[in-house]
Amino acid sequence: MSEPALVDKFSCANCGSAMTGSFCANCGQQDKEVRRPFLYFLQEMLRVVFDLDGRAYRTIFYLLTKPGFLTIEYFRGRRTSYTPPLRLFLIISIGFFLMVSVVTSLQSMQSALVEDSQKSEEATVTAEITAALEEAGIVADPEALNLTINGEETTVEDLEDLRQFISQIRLPFLSEQTNQNLNRVLLAQAEENFQEVIDDPQDFLLGSLEYITFFMLLMMPLLALIQRILFVFARHYYVEHLVLTMHNHAFLIFALFLTQVVSIVTDLEIPFLSAVFNFLSIALAIWIVVYLYLSLKNYFQRSHVLTTAIFLATSFIYSIALGMGIAVFAVLLFILA
Repeated sequence: MSEPALVDKFSCANCGSAMTGSFCANCGQQDKEVRRPFLYFLQEMLRVVFDLDGRAYRTIFYLLTKPGFLTIEYFRGRRTSYTPPLRLFLIISIGFFLMVSVVTSLQSMQSALVEDSQKSEEATVTAEITAALEEAGIVADPEALNLTINGEETTVEDLEDLRQFISQIRLPFLSEQTNQNLNRVLLAQAEENFQEVIDDPQDFLLGSLEYITFFMLLMMPLLALIQRILFVFARHYYVEHLVLTMHNHAFLIFALFLTQVVSIVTDLEIPFLSAVFNFLSIALAIWIVVYLYLSLKNYFQRSHVLTTAIFLATSFIYSIALGMGIAVFAVLLFILA
């Protein structure tokens, strides 16, 4: 074998350093063949994006069953065996919102079928009443009958309050003319969103779900800061609270995913099976509260009394901050989305 062949085989193609394994010790590039069939690259893309390997399932198992364990492992340096916290949160969020989208679409189709059936029934009843009146020598306008079988007429309040609220928005760093132009744009968008909510509120809510992950990403650092202040004597870094918060939010979203699945089976009203899933729904709700408490207890290793006090205080403060954040976020979403 010639010398150039030896260099090509045992040297990194990127930096030329000697290779001692599958990865270069100098630049980190992996030594692997990239000339593969397209299906291989598709599989590789799905694996990288969704992390569909053994550690993903291992991570989900520990996420659901061992509060605080993944955060402990992360800061002990055992990170390669588990999915990284941020990627875990994003993957679970995407899966949850896809499931909600499918369920909402199915419910919309069912509602549309029910509505068509009601309209058909209403038209039949109206025709029968009109025919009976005509036989009696009375001519009636079918639209004047204004029949409603299973619904009630919905009224919409005027948009004047909304217009007045938007007209008062002023950004101090913008000129008066720029603020007026901004108000026109915001008002046009808000009126469009208002009409969408009236026409199909479920569809508007579904379209807003894509922003929920962004909102939660903004709220997680706040919760971590609250925990850091309350655990001031624990001598833990802020990043530890942040990673624990990220794992707990990933657990919450996955628990909501499971709750949605359980509720679907419960609503089917299948004998015995629905009762079992109803029990699972109650157990899952209890486990969510216990899990969040144990995550603090297991990671910070404080007494039950101190952990309970901090858990209650954190929950109370975060609930207030979350409520205010949701209100502001909802207003901004309604005006800007």
